[in-house]
Amino acid sequence: MRKNSLLLIFILISTISLSFYSTNLDAFPTQNSENPIRTYAVLFDQFPHDVNGTTMCSAVELKDALLNLGWSGDNISLFLGEENLTKTIFLEQLNYLEQVVDENDLVFIYIMAHGHTYCRDVLEFNSWFQIEFFQINTKNKVYLMDSCYAGEFVKNFYDQCFALGSVAEHEIAIGYFPEENGTWILSEPPFAGGISSHFWAKALTNIEADTSLDGVVSLEEMHTYSLPNIRACYNETFELYPDMADYAENIAGYTENYPYPKIMNNLHYELTLNATEFRLNNEQYVWEDDIESPKIRSQNIIYFTEEDDVIDITFQISDQSSFDYYCYVDGQLDPFATGSHAATGEEYWNFTYELSIQSNNNYNVSLAAVDEWSNRNENFTLVVYNGESNTANYEFTVSILVFLVFQIVILRLKARKRKD
Repeated sequence: MRKNSLLLIFILISTISLSFYSTNLDAFPTQNSENPIRTYAVLFDQFPHDVNGTTMCSAVELKDALLNLGWSGDNISLFLGEENLTKTIFLEQLNYLEQVVDENDLVFIYIMAHGHTYCRDVLEFNSWFQIEFFQINTKNKVYLMDSCYAGEFVKNFYDQCFALGSVAEHEIAIGYFPEENGTWILSEPPFAGGISSHFWAKALTNIEADTSLDGVVSLEEMHTYSLPNIRACYNETFELYPDMADYAENIAGYTENYPYPKIMNNLHYELTLNATEFRLNNEQYVWEDDIESPKIRSQNIIYFTEEDDVIDITFQISDQSSFDYYCYVDGQLDPFATGSHAATGEEYWNFTYELSIQSNNNYNVSLAAVDEWSNRNENFTLVVYNGESNTANYEFTVSILVFLVFQIVILRLKARKRKD
């Protein structure tokens, strides 16, 4: 699978693990009494390569993009090579951020690594990382991950933040590294690292990605703008390497429109990695207390007949904060129809309740939602018995008609007898 370039599948164990390290977070200046707005980036990359004496990888490409967006080089830390991707180092950096970051700061954490053989099996990522991440004291947290099965890890970023995984939880991620004197075979100009990471970095600094025309590229715009280019590059890779396409298809079941990135955006505003914009207009990126109650949509009334055994009742809920929900039938709480859901923003989440019904009964099914700011709302659907089924009504109607006809015949016979 090597046509004058090195093709890397992150699910495989790397045979080359270079160790580079620069800029420890301890060098960061701490907050002073004026509480300046600061931006902190910690970039981890398992796959640095030396190309003609230059260290190349996705983390380096993203660092260059951040510098173009007004970040201070002093506040960008690189941890390159497997030796620097340990749980101990991760925890040291996360703990430091917990100490120095406050609500008006921006934090960006990026990881490129093997998904299965490293993040899952070695780091046991899902058992601790997300918990530590959410202890950083700002809502303006960004997490980007380029690895096989990235969706498996990103789906657990449920709290206020922006998290994006390069592929779904059942997809592989692909990266390229040019050889020192090799010939590049992709139509995309040479780059080093993950396909997704490369196009993320390009989109962040490309004003054409600013579809809202507000002069800054948000993370949502970065994702939307880069995805067609990412898919085009994956498609070209699959054409160049049929064995790779077969491998991806065996795992995911498809290679069309590949990949399907996993995104978890629980912010009610468009966040950006443009540090200059973030500092100048910081008031736009401060999480405000949620003073509105959850919004709940419901059907006003549902009719049923004796043929119905179960009725599906759907409620739609949205809120800027995470919320708990409780379903009641005729005022009685159903303990199996309660739970929690993350903030939805302006989107609506569908909750469906299966109501077992009996003929001749009417029901009031209500749903209550309470968000993390104790705002509460409730809505209901009436489920009303609407008589017998259409079949029974038809049989009843026919029997009435037969009875009436029979009575008419009898009356006519009686009238004829009287006449005689």
